[in-house]
Amino acid sequence: IEAAVERERKMEAFSEGAAPVEGDRVPHAAGLCALVPDRLHQREAERREEAEKRRRERDAQSVLEEQSDFFTASFAREREAIEALLRSEPAQGAEAAAEAVSEAARRLQDLQRLLTDSVRFLAPYEVRQAQAALSRLQGALSERRLQHWLFLSPGCVCDICGLNSF
Repeated sequence: IEAAVERERKMEAFSEGAAPVEGDRVPHAAGLCALVPDRLHQREAERREEAEKRRRERDAQSVLEEQSDFFTASFAREREAIEALLRSEPAQGAEAAAEAVSEAARRLQDLQRLLTDSVRFLAPYEVRQAQAALSRLQGALSERRLQHWLFLSPGCVCDICGLNSF
């Protein structure tokens, strides 16, 4: 009976904040019981943090995909418009041809700016594809300027010819 009373006294002392007595197993077990909820709370907090981190990454990925889709659609639309301007017939008159080439050059510059602004969220493959398309368009624009300068108005100093810089 004395051992049971002693054990009860030690448990009460431990629960009131007294230091555990050496060789006493009951306060040690009670101490573990106090640590378990703390560990559970800590694990729960870590689990929630990890879940929140995964959710943020998933949201960021969806934003990147939306930006990529926006870029692809905008780039394709502008590329087609530039190609149409460069295909326009020079027979429409020198003034109309000059206007078409000038507009194509402006749009090409805007398209280059769009690519530059979008590089950080595009996949490397998409960047290479866009750069190749820009290079082709730049070549077509240069060819069209040369055509204007050689055949339509030799010695011209207009914006299309680049102030006769050929």
